[in-house]
Amino acid sequence: MAPKKIVLKGHKGIGGVAEGEAIVSQEPISWYADIDQWTGVVICKTTLPEMVGTNFAGKILVFPTGKGGIFSPQLIADLADRGLGPKAMVNVWAHPVFVEAARWTNIPLVDRLDKDPTKVIETGDWVKVDAPKGIVEVTKKTKK
Repeated sequence: MAPKKIVLKGHKGIGGVAEGEAIVSQEPISWYADIDQWTGVVICKTTLPEMVGTNFAGKILVFPTGKGGIFSPQLIADLADRGLGPKAMVNVWAHPVFVEAARWTNIPLVDRLDKDPTKVIETGDWVKVDAPKGIVEVTKKTKK
Protein backbone atom coordinates (compact mmCIF):
# COMPACT_ATOMS: atom_id res chain seq x y z
CA MET A 1 0.00 0.00 0.00
CA ALA A 2 1.36 3.42 -0.99
CA PRO A 3 2.01 5.96 1.79
CA LYS A 4 -0.80 8.44 2.35
CA LYS A 5 -0.20 11.96 0.99
CA ILE A 6 -1.83 15.12 2.32
CA VAL A 7 -1.55 18.59 0.78
CA LEU A 8 -1.96 21.66 2.98
CA LYS A 9 -2.49 25.03 1.32
CA GLY A 10 -1.96 28.49 2.72
CA HIS A 11 -0.59 31.92 1.98
CA LYS A 12 2.62 32.39 0.04
CA GLY A 13 5.48 31.94 2.44
CA ILE A 14 9.08 33.08 2.71
CA GLY A 15 12.08 31.48 1.08
CA GLY A 16 12.21 28.62 -1.38
CA VAL A 17 11.52 24.91 -1.40
CA ALA A 18 12.82 22.31 1.05
CA GLU A 19 11.94 18.78 2.01
CA GLY A 20 12.87 16.36 4.72
CA GLU A 21 11.77 14.54 7.83
CA ALA A 22 9.39 16.42 10.14
CA ILE A 23 9.88 17.15 13.80
CA VAL A 24 6.67 18.35 15.42
CA SER A 25 6.14 20.32 18.62
CA GLN A 26 2.68 20.97 20.02
CA GLU A 27 4.12 23.89 22.01
CA PRO A 28 5.50 27.26 20.86
CA ILE A 29 9.30 27.35 20.66
CA SER A 30 11.73 29.92 22.04
CA TRP A 31 15.12 29.80 20.37
CA TYR A 32 16.56 31.64 23.35
CA ALA A 33 15.19 29.53 26.23
CA ASP A 34 14.38 26.15 24.68
CA ILE A 35 17.34 25.52 22.35
CA ASP A 36 21.04 25.16 23.16
CA GLN A 37 22.59 28.00 21.18
CA TRP A 38 25.78 26.05 20.37
CA THR A 39 24.34 22.70 19.32
CA GLY A 40 20.74 23.34 18.26
CA VAL A 41 19.50 20.65 20.64
CA VAL A 42 16.30 21.11 22.68
CA ILE A 43 17.24 21.61 26.34
CA CYS A 44 14.10 22.94 28.06
CA LYS A 45 12.60 20.26 30.30
CA THR A 46 9.75 22.54 31.38
CA THR A 47 8.33 23.73 28.06
CA LEU A 48 9.32 20.90 25.70
CA PRO A 49 9.92 17.83 27.91
CA GLU A 50 9.07 15.32 25.16
CA MET A 51 11.61 16.94 22.83
CA VAL A 52 14.65 17.25 25.13
CA GLY A 53 17.68 15.99 23.22
CA THR A 54 16.05 16.53 19.81
CA ASN A 55 18.12 18.32 17.19
CA PHE A 56 16.34 20.33 14.47
CA ALA A 57 19.34 20.41 12.10
CA GLY A 58 18.30 19.41 8.59
CA LYS A 59 14.69 18.72 9.61
CA ILE A 60 11.37 20.34 8.78
CA LEU A 61 10.34 21.98 12.04
CA VAL A 62 6.57 22.10 12.61
CA PHE A 63 5.30 24.10 15.60
CA PRO A 64 2.38 26.41 16.44
CA THR A 65 4.31 29.67 16.69
CA GLY A 66 7.45 31.14 18.14
CA LYS A 67 7.92 32.86 21.41
CA GLY A 68 10.66 35.11 22.54
CA GLY A 69 12.06 38.38 21.51
CA ILE A 70 14.35 40.22 19.21
CA PHE A 71 17.34 37.89 19.69
CA SER A 72 15.65 34.92 18.03
CA PRO A 73 16.57 35.85 14.42
CA GLN A 74 20.24 36.15 15.36
CA LEU A 75 20.18 32.82 17.22
CA ILE A 76 18.50 31.05 14.29
CA ALA A 77 20.96 32.68 11.85
CA ASP A 78 23.95 31.62 13.97
CA LEU A 79 22.74 28.01 14.03
CA ALA A 80 21.93 28.07 10.30
CA ASP A 81 25.41 29.44 9.49
CA ARG A 82 26.89 26.42 11.29
CA GLY A 83 24.61 23.96 9.49
CA LEU A 84 22.49 23.41 12.61
CA GLY A 85 19.28 25.13 11.54
CA PRO A 86 16.08 23.53 10.29
CA LYS A 87 15.56 23.02 6.54
CA ALA A 88 12.17 24.74 6.80
CA MET A 89 9.63 25.90 9.37
CA VAL A 90 5.87 25.30 9.26
CA ASN A 91 3.70 27.24 11.70
CA VAL A 92 0.04 27.62 12.55
CA TRP A 93 0.81 31.35 12.83
CA ALA A 94 4.32 32.69 12.27
CA HIS A 95 5.52 35.06 14.97
CA PRO A 96 6.86 38.24 13.29
CA VAL A 97 10.31 37.67 14.82
CA PHE A 98 10.47 34.23 13.16
CA VAL A 99 9.35 35.75 9.86
CA GLU A 100 12.36 38.06 10.07
CA ALA A 101 14.60 35.10 10.93
CA ALA A 102 13.34 33.22 7.86
CA ARG A 103 14.12 36.25 5.69
CA TRP A 104 17.66 36.55 7.09
CA THR A 105 18.48 32.88 6.72
CA ASN A 106 16.45 32.00 3.63
CA ILE A 107 14.88 29.14 5.59
CA PRO A 108 11.50 28.47 3.96
CA LEU A 109 8.59 29.37 6.25
CA VAL A 110 4.89 28.73 5.67
CA ASP A 111 1.94 29.46 7.97
CA ARG A 112 -1.83 29.99 7.99
CA LEU A 113 -2.53 26.71 6.24
CA ASP A 114 -6.02 25.34 5.60
CA LYS A 115 -5.48 22.72 8.35
CA ASP A 116 -3.51 22.89 11.59
CA PRO A 117 -0.11 21.41 10.62
CA THR A 118 0.61 20.38 14.23
CA LYS A 119 -2.44 18.11 14.07
CA VAL A 120 -1.90 16.74 10.54
CA ILE A 121 1.88 16.25 10.52
CA GLU A 122 3.63 13.81 12.86
CA THR A 123 7.30 13.51 13.73
CA GLY A 124 8.84 11.20 11.14
CA ASP A 125 6.53 12.17 8.26
CA TRP A 126 8.25 13.31 5.06
CA VAL A 127 7.36 16.94 4.32
CA LYS A 128 7.95 19.14 1.29
CA VAL A 129 7.56 22.88 1.87
CA ASP A 130 7.02 25.03 -1.22
CA ALA A 131 6.99 28.50 0.32
CA PRO A 132 6.51 30.49 -2.93
CA LYS A 133 3.29 28.54 -3.57
CA GLY A 134 2.24 28.28 0.09
CA ILE A 135 1.96 24.50 -0.17
CA VAL A 136 3.06 21.81 2.28
CA GLU A 137 2.98 18.21 0.98
CA VAL A 138 2.98 15.52 3.67
CA THR A 139 3.81 11.88 3.07
CA LYS A 140 2.73 9.98 6.16
CA LYS A 141 5.36 7.69 7.67
CA THR A 142 4.73 4.02 7.15
CA LYS A 143 3.38 2.34 10.27
CA LYS A 144 4.77 -1.06 11.13
